[in-house]
Amino acid sequence: MHTSPSPSRLQSRAYAELRRLIVSGEFPPGTFLSERQLAQQLEMSKTPVHVALERLESEGFVTISAQQGIVVRGMSVEDIVDHYELREAVETWVVRRLAGKLSLEQQRQLLDNLKAQREALKEEDLRRLIQMDEQMHFLLGSFLQNREIASTMERLRDKIHQVIVRVTDSDRTRPAESVAEHERIIKAVIAGDGARAADLMVEHLEAGKRRILNPERFSR
Repeated sequence: MHTSPSPSRLQSRAYAELRRLIVSGEFPPGTFLSERQLAQQLEMSKTPVHVALERLESEGFVTISAQQGIVVRGMSVEDIVDHYELREAVETWVVRRLAGKLSLEQQRQLLDNLKAQREALKEEDLRRLIQMDEQMHFLLGSFLQNREIASTMERLRDKIHQVIVRVTDSDRTRPAESVAEHERIIKAVIAGDGARAADLMVEHLEAGKRRILNPERFSR
C-alpha cells in the first residue's frame, strides 16, 4: 500500500530544495517568492513550504514581511563582516591547534586538495575550484575533531559558498592568489608553525573580505 511522506520529511525536502535554489543562485537576491508557486514547483502542499521558508528566514536567506511578501535576501555589509569575523576566530584557532599534529593521511588529503585546486585553476574550472576551496577549509575544521567547531563550520557551509562565489565574481585574478595563499597556510600547518599559519589565515580571509566590500578597487 502506498503511503504519503510524513510532514517532517516534506518539510525537510522543501527546506533542502529551497536552500539549494537560493545558494546556487537560481533564486538570486531580490527574487520574490510565492508559497503557492513554490508548492506547485515542488509538488507538495503549501504547509511544508511555509515551514521551510520560516526556517530559511531564521537563517537569513529570505525576508518575510506583510508589505513585501517573501524576498530572497542578499548578504548585507554587516552580514559579510560578521561572517568573516566568525571565520577568523574559528579558523585561525583551528590551524594554530593543528600545526605539527597532522597525521600522514591528513597531510595527504590536504596536499591532494591543493593539487586539485591547481588543476582546476589551470583548466579555468571555477566551479571545481570553488568546491575544492570550500573542501580545504572544511578538512581543516574536521581534523581537529571538535564537534562544536565542526557544527559551526557546517552551519556556515552555504554562506561560505556564497562568499567564495562573490569574491570570485568581484575579481577574476583572486582565484590564483587564493590558491597560493592556501598553499602557504597548509605548508605552515604541516611544518608545525601555528603562529604563521594563523597569521596567513587572517590575511587570506581579510583579502576575500576586502574584495567583496570594495570591489571597485580590484576591478580590472
